[in-house]
Amino acid sequence: MGTAKCIGRVGALAVALGVGIAVANTPGVAFAEPADAPSDRTALVMGTSGIPTPDDFWVESVKKQFIAPTHPRQDIEYVKVTTAEEVWPFTGLFRLLCLAAGPQDVCGPNGPAWPDEPLWKLSGLFDLTLNQSVQTGLADLETAMATNGNDDLVIFGYSQSASIANLEKRKLAEQYPAGTKAPDIDFVLFGDPNLPNGGLGTRFWGVYLPIIEWDFNGPAPTDTQFDTVEITRQYDFFADFPLYPINVIADLNAVLGAVYVHTYGFDVSLPPYPAKSPAYQDTHGDTDYYFFETEDLPLFGPLRTLGVPEPLIDVIEPFFRVIVELGYDRTIPPWEPTPARLIPMHEPATVASDLIDAVGEGITNAAALIGAPTPLSIPATATTDQEPAGEPVVSAPGTTVKRVGRDVGERVSQVRPRSAQRYRSHPKRPKTIGRQASARLIESSRRQGTESTRPSVR
Repeated sequence: MGTAKCIGRVGALAVALGVGIAVANTPGVAFAEPADAPSDRTALVMGTSGIPTPDDFWVESVKKQFIAPTHPRQDIEYVKVTTAEEVWPFTGLFRLLCLAAGPQDVCGPNGPAWPDEPLWKLSGLFDLTLNQSVQTGLADLETAMATNGNDDLVIFGYSQSASIANLEKRKLAEQYPAGTKAPDIDFVLFGDPNLPNGGLGTRFWGVYLPIIEWDFNGPAPTDTQFDTVEITRQYDFFADFPLYPINVIADLNAVLGAVYVHTYGFDVSLPPYPAKSPAYQDTHGDTDYYFFETEDLPLFGPLRTLGVPEPLIDVIEPFFRVIVELGYDRTIPPWEPTPARLIPMHEPATVASDLIDAVGEGITNAAALIGAPTPLSIPATATTDQEPAGEPVVSAPGTTVKRVGRDVGERVSQVRPRSAQRYRSHPKRPKTIGRQASARLIESSRRQGTESTRPSVR
């Protein structure tokens, strides 16, 4: 019996080896790869209002543009998290506006903004209120966290889901105060309504709107054990709302920014070394802050949508950019909780100078549009870095005067009754005014903050 067993085992081994050799030599047949090693972390990716479940485009964009740059050299598994993301009675309206003027990868008929639901549901008239949706989303997020071990997590939130993430961060901070061992959980947030300076929930902190149930619940915490990245675009209605709502032009610009800026979150991206990015503002507590300039005022977004040529808009946009910036104070750091204020504190002489320069830029642009000679530029005060005094000051069409005009704008939002550090908002292209006027303050801020800030590498 023992001999038979031995012969049987040898025969089985020979058959197995023969089959293995045959498979190895058969074209088109490959051995199965060993199971993948477990990931270092898991990223829980939520959608935004009107997008209950992210699609592959959404997750891939979040991965490449926001999470991978802030979490380099980490093997991260990305998990879609379904949350309610409803805002009764406005969800349907948001979808239609996004479809008309938003990015088609997100808002188009095949985008995640149009889930496979009946039309009556897509209308938003039968949705949860904002408060109900956020609380439901919080429960959904916590379920996903528990499913993935409640540790080694990166939580991504965008707009409404950023509010959900902030509620979870507050709960974790209470559960794991400083000095206790906390799970390794990071947050990456875009268009955060709870941004301490600029977030809609902070500008009107304590306000509650009945019926539609909107609770403006204040700033996100920054003194926890949970590292956070805040990414904001200029003029985002939800994350960069004017400090002075009495400025109705700035308010209207921000409202239009809900469509022409807020929905275009994936138009910006962090580089491989985010702390060296021009968008990097500073680090405070547990949070790194990034602020991306918006090239065009959303105020003129409808004109662009209708096909009005850009050179025509360039005639009036510089003037209105100065007016819009009067609604802000860009010297206040992003982590300072800053509710809305009534009376702007700007120096009249600075405002007048900036408006004159902006009008000059508009005139230059108009002259270039009709082919007329460009007006003479006003020579700047001589410095050791300037060209020799004998150089001509007549500008080529569409150059010097326009450049002078673009040196203004943000100055009007930098003047405060007390000395204040300029926190960088880094214009991205020459069209954005206010560059050289604040360059020295920007560099000073950078030098002063270098030693006290930690790099944005998780």
